[in-house]
Amino acid sequence: MFQSIIQNAPLGVLVVDDLGSVVFCNTSAEAMFPWDAEKIPGSQISEILSDLSVAEGKLVITPTGAASLGDVIALPSSNGDLRYCEVQLSQLTDDAGATLNIVTLNEVTSRIQAWGAIKEQEERWNLALQGSQIGVFESDLRTGAGIASDSWYQLLGITNIEGRNSDEEWRARVHPDDLATVEQIDAQCIEGQTEKAEAKFRMKVRDGTWHWMRSILRVTERDDEGNAVRLLGTMIDITPLETALELAKARKAGLEMLIANAPVAMAVLALDGTFLLLNDACYPLLGHPRGKLEKQKFWRLLNTQMLKELKAEVDGLIQGKIDTCKIEQRYIKPDGDAVDIVIRVSLIRRDEAEETRLIVQMVDITENKRLDALKDDFVATVSHELRTPLASVYGALALLAGSLGEDTSEQARKLLSMAQRNSTRLIEVVDDLLDFQKLTTGHFSIEMTRVDIGELIRQVSADNEIFAKKFDVSLSLEIPDKKVFVKADALRLKQVITNLLSNAAKFSPSGGTVIVRLKSTGLDCSVCVSDNGRGISSEFGERIFRPFSQQSEHLTRDREGSGLGLAISKGLVERMSGEIGYASEPNVETTFWIRLPLWRRT
Repeated sequence: MFQSIIQNAPLGVLVVDDLGSVVFCNTSAEAMFPWDAEKIPGSQISEILSDLSVAEGKLVITPTGAASLGDVIALPSSNGDLRYCEVQLSQLTDDAGATLNIVTLNEVTSRIQAWGAIKEQEERWNLALQGSQIGVFESDLRTGAGIASDSWYQLLGITNIEGRNSDEEWRARVHPDDLATVEQIDAQCIEGQTEKAEAKFRMKVRDGTWHWMRSILRVTERDDEGNAVRLLGTMIDITPLETALELAKARKAGLEMLIANAPVAMAVLALDGTFLLLNDACYPLLGHPRGKLEKQKFWRLLNTQMLKELKAEVDGLIQGKIDTCKIEQRYIKPDGDAVDIVIRVSLIRRDEAEETRLIVQMVDITENKRLDALKDDFVATVSHELRTPLASVYGALALLAGSLGEDTSEQARKLLSMAQRNSTRLIEVVDDLLDFQKLTTGHFSIEMTRVDIGELIRQVSADNEIFAKKFDVSLSLEIPDKKVFVKADALRLKQVITNLLSNAAKFSPSGGTVIVRLKSTGLDCSVCVSDNGRGISSEFGERIFRPFSQQSEHLTRDREGSGLGLAISKGLVERMSGEIGYASEPNVETTFWIRLPLWRRT
């Protein structure tokens, strides 16, 4: 009866002698092997189950280690399918005193496959959590045990997680100054006062530094009395975000300090014009008592014309069409006083429109405009007062030179020639002053006509040939045979090119050559005047087109000039819808160029 029970048991049973030979195999065991049942008895156990072997008469096992399910070994298969069984080994002694090894086999293939699927799913979740840098943790409030995902430990720089309690790890690493606050927030959630607990705190990571973390925790299980027994939460590292926020706060504080201490009126506005921040200099300039402009709209302070111009500029600024905007207008204060102010507006753009800010600077230029008007009046007065007597002196000198007899001494002739040259020079300076005064006051007349610019360049070159020879400089023209017509004022264009040619001749070395090139494209043409003189320093280049600007005295005192020629040339070219500029490589080549639109039939 006992033998019948063993033979038909649901578990596979093998009996192996001390030499490793199978002496018995029940029906369930036979079904586990892909061979005929008659071949199993008498076979070596290692041939049937390769993970089993005999050592000193006792069976030993080499488990697969594929799962934490006890001693698991692989079963042989005829078609290559993976099959597993759980093995239990025991020994007994028969009536003759021989030692027998009992092998009990329980097929667990389905358990292994389920465990593999679970493990694979867990690995996918861990990879997803690692990629998103989110740590997941669970706490059992009854036992105080905590478990966490691999990514949770990786946030702390921990790689060996075997046997760790995440609750204990968290408590040991959280910053002491943050512990009480976090526990209070968690307690409100545990007691049911809040749906979730969201906290920000610092934790010490493996390298000893403090990282900012944010966790969100919820109660996932309560007992029959409503007490929380299980918590589930997530944790992320927000150190970069906190660092950026601290930097933003520091920059904001720095900006506020800069604005508060700025010597000019400065303010920060929302896009709708509301004052968000303004310094003390704003109040006297705008004519309002201190503390009365906060939360007011800047646009309401401006008169209609100023508002119209500024709003148009600000709209272009917001749309990205311009980088900064500037208007100059007369502002009427509440008490009726009028001041001339310059308003400059720039934009601090943010991703969120409501966070975008306008930075406004306001400067009172009333006194500057008054001084500019006095200067213009002075220049005009001096110029006109000098022009008439200079003309008389020049005429008298010319008459005197024509009446000199042959007996006039050489010294007298030299003195008379020097007086004529200097009077001519004075007349040129007065003419420059008058031209500049007309340009700055807007009284300079420009008559745009169809001009053959090639022929004009030839005339200017011929007129300046004698002047160039004074400096031992020759002129070379590179003008295309095809006529080029531009839209310009012929007289003023001739004045500009004459100025560029005379400058190039004055600053060319003895024996040098000034080259004038004319080039045209489909829309415009350019005139380039090049010399190989000393060139233009970077310092002088920043102010070369400003009035009364000249290069350092030790470089230019050997060359006369009023310092107005280039400023006048720039004003004339721009009034003819053109451009003027230069390129200079000191002691190699310097080129001044003007660009003008071609003449087109309307």
